[in-house]
Amino acid sequence: MLSSSIIELLSQGGYGFSIFYFSNIPFLLSNLSDSGINFAVISCPILLIFAIAVSISNISLVRHEGFKPINLLGIISGLIYIAGFVILIMITTRDFSGSETEYRIVSSINIALSFTFSYLVCMLLSTINCSFMATRYKLDYNQDYIIILGCAIRKDGTPTPILRARIDRAIEFEKKQFKKTGKRAIFVPSGGQGSDEVVSEAECIKNYLIEQGYPDEQIIPENKSVNTLQNMRFSKKIIEEHEDDIENVNIAFSTTNYHVFRGYILAKSVGMKAKGLSAKTKLYFFPNAFVREFVGLLYEEKLRHTLFILSIVILFILLMFFGT
Repeated sequence: MLSSSIIELLSQGGYGFSIFYFSNIPFLLSNLSDSGINFAVISCPILLIFAIAVSISNISLVRHEGFKPINLLGIISGLIYIAGFVILIMITTRDFSGSETEYRIVSSINIALSFTFSYLVCMLLSTINCSFMATRYKLDYNQDYIIILGCAIRKDGTPTPILRARIDRAIEFEKKQFKKTGKRAIFVPSGGQGSDEVVSEAECIKNYLIEQGYPDEQIIPENKSVNTLQNMRFSKKIIEEHEDDIENVNIAFSTTNYHVFRGYILAKSVGMKAKGLSAKTKLYFFPNAFVREFVGLLYEEKLRHTLFILSIVILFILLMFFGT
């Protein structure tokens, strides 16, 4: 049995074990799997805090916004992470006694589970960190254009509180810029018209800007987009129609705090250099919205994430069975 061989070498210590450790790939991978399990254990308190926080916020969200499946996304994600941790620990820490082949099979399963779980946890933690840092970035007061990312509007065609916060944040920045530098920024309201909306989101934003005293010539609407990616792509196209060299144009986009990081990624994906303005939202709404953004980020790159996880897991399994 492989397990008895390992124990024997461990008892020998010194040079013999060193040679075995650095030349026996299955043994190294088994230790790698153990490292993944240890990481899961270490991250468990953070995940537990995360699960509790999003669950509490979801309860408050349901009380304020009503019962909808989307409003339970935080609770569902928290339960998935906790369930994943429990399953990982139950499977990977059970006692094993069998042949070398059985050992390799069990170790392969452990590696696949521990790596996948650790990868998703790292993605979550890194997204939290990047999202926080993105909201803290301070823009220079030299912006030429401010894209205002649209979202759902009210039935009467006026902005919802979330959309109004995005517009107000853009207005606040533009006024400070003009006061400090004397430079005006052109607004680019971005958003198409949904099937249940009386006007496009861009038109709604434009009307609000005009109500705040901005002239029509300072507003260039983009009213065809149906998602954030199109917001960025179509807004870039409009700006290019008014500028000879977009590379030398300073562009900002205004959106809700939980959405800024994703906005950066999507702006970069269409080849536009843009910096985010972060609009605040209600505390009870933020965790659930952040989880939705995190899921959206994973979904948009689902093929890349899936291929990466599969390639690493398959490589580990091949090394486990064919390594020496």
